[in-house]
Amino acid sequence: MPTTALIDYGCHSFTFRLASHLQTQGFAMSYVANGSLESPNLKSLPDWESRYPDLIRIVHSKKPYGKLSLRDRMSGEIDWASRCIEMLEAEPPSAIVASCLPITVVAKVQSWARRRHIPFVYWLQDLQGIAIAELLGKRLGHAGHVFGWLAKNLELAFLRRSNHVITIAYAHEEFLPAQIRNTGRFTTLENWANIEDIPRLPRENDWSIRRRLDNTVNIVYSGTLGFKHDLKVFPALAAAFRDRPNVRIVVVSSGAAADFLAAEASRSALNNLIVLPFQPYEELPAVLASAAVLIAPLDPSAGSFCVPSKVLSYLCAGRPSVLAIDGANPAAQMIESAGGGVTVRPGNTEGLVEAVRRLIDDPLARDQMGQAARAYAEATFSVENVSKRFLRILETAGIRAVGARPASPAATSIALDCDGN
Repeated sequence: MPTTALIDYGCHSFTFRLASHLQTQGFAMSYVANGSLESPNLKSLPDWESRYPDLIRIVHSKKPYGKLSLRDRMSGEIDWASRCIEMLEAEPPSAIVASCLPITVVAKVQSWARRRHIPFVYWLQDLQGIAIAELLGKRLGHAGHVFGWLAKNLELAFLRRSNHVITIAYAHEEFLPAQIRNTGRFTTLENWANIEDIPRLPRENDWSIRRRLDNTVNIVYSGTLGFKHDLKVFPALAAAFRDRPNVRIVVVSSGAAADFLAAEASRSALNNLIVLPFQPYEELPAVLASAAVLIAPLDPSAGSFCVPSKVLSYLCAGRPSVLAIDGANPAAQMIESAGGGVTVRPGNTEGLVEAVRRLIDDPLARDQMGQAARAYAEATFSVENVSKRFLRILETAGIRAVGARPASPAATSIALDCDGN
């Protein structure tokens, strides 16, 4: 039975939960995940694969790769795209929804889908062209700006060629090509987090006790680290709190950036900067619960366009967040609307350190912000509501429901297929 293939290059738990929820409702779905990119969700992929063998398809490249080496990253993306297409050839879907695909991967997968007249929905998580232009322009000068210009124009072309575009923020609509805006081929669907998977736990829990973080005041970052993050924030925080023996700066990540921070901690004798590898997904609630304050520092060049999904998990955890992020960023607006934290201008390291210091010194404010964050998440994040909106988007894109085998006796006997546009 042809399926709607949700390809999530970043292996995000909330998109997987959407796909698995739709499958339990009787929809024919496949979830295509990247098994070679360094990310926290790789820790849980084996479990997902064994629990959902009819849903998940893990695609591996020749070797794992991270985000900091341009050469390795580009090579890994191209190889992964080819192997993804091999998988699609073996199990041709009726439609593709592509989330977080790098431009190199979009180029190959979208081209394959167009040749076979398979509807392609572009789930626009990040404005990659803008990101590449700013980040590489800063690193490579004129050559970086040229490459960025090319990336922006390629991204616009791929958006134009899509049957429909999903944006995650209303502010992203102004960056869409006129052909998409004028024909109404776009819909905003804000990201969410799996609140069912992230209960609000006490600071003293099995994970924090094992890591000897149960009696310390912890400033925690959990997630991937790459070009768009301001790495200098972490040693700056460690230096600022060096005179407080009970404070720890805890970074839970893997890859070249995490290795750099671990080396910096050793070189500068920052014993309060603790770098841990990615933890299993089921440990995430305990990791976040160990925090007095959760942080997410974006590089100034990424502060306005990147919407870090980790912020959504932070809200679920019921802990206050301090973000270095552009005020117009939807994540910043969400935190401020919830009353669940503080934002500072990207690049303002002193401001971020001071914001963290104020919260560390004010347990009452921390508790109030944490409660507000959790209340916002409980009122906003619902896979039932999201799945209904997602199905309406698919219908708008020309993907309609047809008869199929239900996933369970109680499930409705429908699946998703293409209407031929």
